[in-house]
Amino acid sequence: MTQNPTEKESKLISIPEIEIEIENFKKELELCVERKKMLMQSEDLSEGIFYAKEIFESQQDKLRLEAEIDIRQRKINRIRLGMEG
Repeated sequence: MTQNPTEKESKLISIPEIEIEIENFKKELELCVERKKMLMQSEDLSEGIFYAKEIFESQQDKLRLEAEIDIRQRKINRIRLGMEG
């Protein structure tokens, strides 16, 4: 079955939107990595200053953001493959 032009146009429009989402997630990821690094450097074991919960949450956020980026990259790849096929 052949796609009508509006379906193809909607796919073309969605790729730039997805790329913007990816860029936003990458910015968020950078902030998350910096936050984790700052928390780790701020810990003082001799003074009993620990940020284990916050570091763990930052690591979880980092993994979530990486997954969101990957999902969107794959979505773009699927759209492009569908257009080429």
